[in-house]
Amino acid sequence: MVFVFILNLAISYAAVKPQIEFAKQQISQKSYKAAISTLNNYISDNPKDVDALYWRAFAFYKDKQFEIAEIKFNEVLKINPNYVPALETLGIMCYEKKDYTTAVRYFNSIIAGNNTSREYYNMRGMCYFYNDNYDQAVKDFNKAIKIDSNFYLAINNRGACRYSNQNVAAASLIDLTLAEKDFNRAIAINPNFELAYRNRGIVKMLMDSLDVAYRDLLKATQMDPKDDKAHFYLAKTLFKQKNYTVAIQFYNNAIDLINYNPNYYIERGICKLEMLDFKGARKDFYQTMMISDESKGRAYYEIARTYAAEDNEKKMFENLEEAAKFKFFVKNYKYFGYMNTDPYFSKYKKDNDFYQLLQRLKFGK
Repeated sequence: MVFVFILNLAISYAAVKPQIEFAKQQISQKSYKAAISTLNNYISDNPKDVDALYWRAFAFYKDKQFEIAEIKFNEVLKINPNYVPALETLGIMCYEKKDYTTAVRYFNSIIAGNNTSREYYNMRGMCYFYNDNYDQAVKDFNKAIKIDSNFYLAINNRGACRYSNQNVAAASLIDLTLAEKDFNRAIAINPNFELAYRNRGIVKMLMDSLDVAYRDLLKATQMDPKDDKAHFYLAKTLFKQKNYTVAIQFYNNAIDLINYNPNYYIERGICKLEMLDFKGARKDFYQTMMISDESKGRAYYEIARTYAAEDNEKKMFENLEEAAKFKFFVKNYKYFGYMNTDPYFSKYKKDNDFYQLLQRLKFGK
């Protein structure tokens, strides 16, 4: 999704005041501490100048002194509770901290002041999205698009909201088709918009249109080589096409870019399992456990699959039981069904010990 910082709008709030203009130039040159010093001198004679107070707070924010910045922004709001640049930056700070609920409150304050800017609806929609409030997110994206029918950022974000996991179930074919239309529209407006290619590729992968997915996702990786998700979903597409060797290369790319996403290691491990690289697969699954406690159940389950493939029944049992300790089967009951068709587990269907183990995992017997 795409978040837009309306810095130009914030700049326009300040009347022409030489000291403030000079400080803004310092900020644009990343001389944040110098800008703070310039503004401190000015504020000592003009303690109620909200423009100066705002830009000082903004300089602290850009200098990554976030706690001080928050205090200084709130000083601005004490003087003028409706000062939009301060509300906006505080909203973005909360967004960056993943405090989406508080961010929504700041954007609510801006929008309540009869601000009809498309960007603020887009921003608030993204906060709703990341707070799993998909219905409200789509409503805000629709409002942004109503203001500007060519606002491709909001069109893309609405599409991303439609194909992402919903509160009740995974996206339906109708959802995926609507999402695809949004991405087509965003690309038609801006043919150089990498995220729309990536998102459309993901949707086409979910729809099993793998050749189309491959083209979009490959284009996305070429347009932005640092988009880890584009590499990851291209790898998943190649995996679905059973092109495991090339898939590994793109899983590697994703992990080189972001080495703390447990899903990347899980999926690469599964790919290695299909390549019969059992030790390599287990290494990735163990790495998953080091990154995320929440993923331990899934990791143990996948390790059990590697031992099933190696006909090591004892180790398979041990790791399935470990997965159960982390409530994996309670949270993912569908995996009992998967085990019936899994090529590695299915050969144990007639094994009485395996049957007894499944009964214990299912019912605690």
